Amino acid sequence: MSDDVDPFIHDDAAYVMGALSGEDRRAFEAHLEHCPRCTENVAELSGLTDLLDMVPLVRVLQPGADREPPPDLLLPRLIRTARAERRRRSLRLVASGAVAASLVALAVVVGVTHSRTQPPAGVSVAMTPVRPAAVTARLDVTPAAWGTKVSLDCRWVGPTTGAGSDVKKTYRLVAVPRNGGDPQVLAQWAVLPGEDAKVVGSTDLPTIDIAAIELRAVADDAVLLRTEPVHLS
Repeated sequence: MSDDVDPFIHDDAAYVMGALSGEDRRAFEAHLEHCPRCTENVAELSGLTDLLDMVPLVRVLQPGADREPPPDLLLPRLIRTARAERRRRSLRLVASGAVAASLVALAVVVGVTHSRTQPPAGVSVAMTPVRPAAVTARLDVTPAAWGTKVSLDCRWVGPTTGAGSDVKKTYRLVAVPRNGGDPQVLAQWAVLPGEDAKVVGSTDLPTIDIAAIELRAVADDAVLLRTEPVHLS
């Protein structure tokens, strides 16, 4: 799909950093199911948010006119660093960033980070099987001032030979709101039988407003693994 006909080509980084509105995020996630190019971009830059957290705020946001402004090429440099690191580690797949993000999106992320007085503590928990599944997963849930960040270590435990062993299996990670609203997709990825995946994602839902996080099979939307609400409090 060329840039001329792909209306989502510049939404990848904003999606990874949680800067898209709910409506735009859902539209982009639906687009990912049919666009390998955008899916690859999201996987390549999924570590961008962690890199942004490493940027010293005193270097980025300095009060006073005599301070040097943030460098214009900061974001492109971070993007190149994220891609190089992912290639060196030869990760098969990481879902949850993009081709390029605007400086406005960077300002939103840096501004939100600056507003935190103390990084909140997260929780790590093994997801509970709901039905027999070919994967197991351990989930890290970290509250943030803007919502919730998650990191998933998904391991393949099913058969790796036989019928269907050459067909990719697609999964998604979903946050279920406590208020009964529509589940929010945190990340989506595909693996061949035998492959593991490390996945990151985010939502604007505060952790306290999440009833559960579920790992679902995209093929039939069946819930395979689930956290219990007590783990997210």
